[in-house]
Amino acid sequence: MNLVFEARANEGLLRLVLPDEAGDPVAAALALAEQEPLIAVLEQWLQQPLDPQPVPRGEPGPQLWWAEAGTVQLGFEWSLLAAQTQAPAWTLRWPDFHFEATVAGFDEAPRPVDAQGGVLLLPPAFESAWRVNLQAPLKGLMAEAEWRGPGSELLLVNPPEPGEAAEPAWRVQLVEPLVRSLPELFGWIEAASEWRPGDMAHLLGPDDSRHAGHIAAALGGFGLWLID
Repeated sequence: MNLVFEARANEGLLRLVLPDEAGDPVAAALALAEQEPLIAVLEQWLQQPLDPQPVPRGEPGPQLWWAEAGTVQLGFEWSLLAAQTQAPAWTLRWPDFHFEATVAGFDEAPRPVDAQGGVLLLPPAFESAWRVNLQAPLKGLMAEAEWRGPGSELLLVNPPEPGEAAEPAWRVQLVEPLVRSLPELFGWIEAASEWRPGDMAHLLGPDDSRHAGHIAAALGGFGLWLID
């Protein structure tokens, strides 16, 4: 039988996927019993008892975010992770999240289609610190950050949330993505390094058009100085 177990915590769902399979319920129970040290650490972390139950093969579940504890895969509902204030006392391996950073958006084409070069002023960049939309498209997460321009640190306003941000028809997106692990995003551990994006960016259009440029000071704010 499939070695997938599910436990309902107060703030959300937890799934444990054990390696291999078991021939019968007794073997499955024994396999789960071998994971008691891990389950005990999870109970301490979540501050509540857990009662993992077998999940029928092929039964769909909600969207989960996964980590690895050795050969065991752990899937968490976002609400369960968001309720925690520190990392568990068990070294888990979390995937990195790659966030695309949109620093300005336009509902209409911001310049003639056949234009070459020039500077495109970025309205949000006329604030001392402007809001930047972050999207991790492969993981379904979005967030907001503040930035003061190339070379300065880009800081999250709040931890990310599941969902997709509404994308404007035209947007200016930094070439360099923000890469963070989930413990870094939640502030359970300090980020390995600051994220100070460079000035390279693209103007992306609804017809898959892409125009390269670099962000630099312009008229008291910032603009995208287009290369093509």
